Amino acid sequence: MSEPAHLPMREVVRRVGALPGVRPRHFTPLLLPMWAVDVVATVREAQSYEVFDRYLTRALAESGLSGVAELAAFFGVEPPLVDRTARFLESLGHLRRSPSGLTLTELGHRSMTDGRRYRLFPGRRLTLHFDGAVGDPVPYAHVVHAVWLPGPALTLPDGTVFTPVPGTLGGGLPADAVGRLLSRADTAGFSGPAVPVEVAASEPRPVWLPVYLVECEDEPLVFGWAVDGPDPYLLQVYRGCARESGTDVTQCGDHHGP
Repeated sequence: MSEPAHLPMREVVRRVGALPGVRPRHFTPLLLPMWAVDVVATVREAQSYEVFDRYLTRALAESGLSGVAELAAFFGVEPPLVDRTARFLESLGHLRRSPSGLTLTELGHRSMTDGRRYRLFPGRRLTLHFDGAVGDPVPYAHVVHAVWLPGPALTLPDGTVFTPVPGTLGGGLPADAVGRLLSRADTAGFSGPAVPVEVAASEPRPVWLPVYLVECEDEPLVFGWAVDGPDPYLLQVYRGCARESGTDVTQCGDHHGP
C-alpha cells in the first residue's frame, strides 16, 4: 500500500528541463528527517484597529496624558467615549488603570508600534516544525504546503521509492528549540498568523519530508511540494542533514537518470 501521493518524478524532470542552463545528472527521491512538536499555546493574533481606540492608544504612548478627563479634552470628545474605549482596551490587555490614570501595557505598546491591535488567546493547539539537522524552525509556507509523513517510507503509485537520509535524528531536537523560536522577532514567519507567546510543549516526534535531490553539473537542486521550482530552503536543509549524518548522496538510495 502506498503512502500519500507526492510530486511524480516525471513532473520534476519536466520542471528541471524548463530551467535554462541546468544540466541534470541524477534524480534521487529522498526523505528529509524533521521534527514536529505539538504545543498548547497562548497565541497572539492581529486585528485592525477601530479609529478611536488607535488614537487613544497613540495618545497614551506619546502625549504624556493619562486621565480620562484630560484625554477627553485633548480629543474634544465627551469623557464617556474615552472611558468606554479605555475599558475595551483594558479587556484586551492593552492598558491598565491606576489612581494616577491610564497606562499602556507591553501588549498595548507593541500593538501601537506595529499598527495592529493584538489579542491573546489561550489554549490553542499548534504543531511547530523544526529541521532534523540543527533544529531550526521550518518556514510557515513549508509547514502548510508540504507533505509530512509520520514514518520514513513513501512509495508513489508509479513505483518511485523515497529513501530517508539516515542518522540525523540521533541527537534529538535541541532542548531550547521552541524557546528560541518564541524569542524571535519574526516568529510569525514560522508559526503563521497565530503567534505563540507562551507554550506547554509535548515531546518532539520525528516526521519526514519527501523531496527530490537533483544532481547537476554545477550546483544541486532540491524540489519539494511547497515551491513550484527549485527550493533553496530545502537544499539548505538537505545539506545540513547530509553533513550531520556524514552521508554521501550516492549512498542515499537508487538514482534515476533524467
